[in-house]
Amino acid sequence: MSDYDKGLELLRLLGGVEDPAVLNLFDAVQAADYGREAVAFVYGGVYQRPGLSLAQRQWVTVAALETLGYAQAQLEFHKTAVAKVGGDLEQDDDTTRRLKSIAEHTANGGVAPELAEVLREARDAGEFGAAVEAILHLAVYVGFPAALNALGVARTLTGDEHRERA
Repeated sequence: MSDYDKGLELLRLLGGVEDPAVLNLFDAVQAADYGREAVAFVYGGVYQRPGLSLAQRQWVTVAALETLGYAQAQLEFHKTAVAKVGGDLEQDDDTTRRLKSIAEHTANGGVAPELAEVLREARDAGEFGAAVEAILHLAVYVGFPAALNALGVARTLTGDEHRERA
């Protein structure tokens, strides 16, 4: 199955419809090729990575979109999608709290000192890989620069912040 086919299947699950509106949007502006590439990359690639469940991916997406405050249609889509992948927006265990906090700080540019603290908590709880995966996931929602900033903060907790590339 191609990344596009995997992405379309997931997008249909998340949206609960056979014909995702986002593809109609790209079609309407003569950018169907871009729509296919986006679905392949985001839903057939990023969402398929190991490290977070689909429910966790939805929680961090919702937290980031709420923080951004300007993507209401996308926020509603992802809030509805949480239940479709077995999640609950009211879940409040420590892991979920940390992931949501990472999402909020990443959406705010990924440079707040509080981000380092929550990443430290995740590391100490054995969840550093999930924390990094949340940041990587969010690059498509909050922007690559914000995600890179957050990864830079994460790097300071690995002991590799001064390592030179060979």
